[in-house]
Amino acid sequence: MSSAYLFAIAAILACVSILLVFKINIEKLKENPENTAAIQTKFFIGVAIAEVIPMILVIFGMMDLTPVASIEELYIPGIIVIFALVFSPLFIFLQRSVGVPENAKQTVMTFSLIGIALANAIPLIALVSLIMILP
Repeated sequence: MSSAYLFAIAAILACVSILLVFKINIEKLKENPENTAAIQTKFFIGVAIAEVIPMILVIFGMMDLTPVASIEELYIPGIIVIFALVFSPLFIFLQRSVGVPENAKQTVMTFSLIGIALANAIPLIALVSLIMILP
């Protein structure tokens, strides 16, 4: 398996797992906006746990960072990484706009922006890594 696919797998795995943790915690935040600090703490712990395997995959990919023979080898991994970069903000914005009580709008908005930054971290690293192995 080439390092390009390691980056693509890391991006998808990080995106899906962080979005799952985000979904669980935003529902708790919508129900109880007064408990923001505890929910954010659980969210950050969940994100840290969710990023362990993707970070290991990124490290293994960086260890084998050799340029590809042709750009065609990067089409599928690139599409996968770009899909992860587009899907995560879309999912988060949809979760932010559904069923939010009026008194929790600002808290949910802040939580959503933090979620977007965390969900796109590994896919951005994967995209830069794919650019680094261009021929």
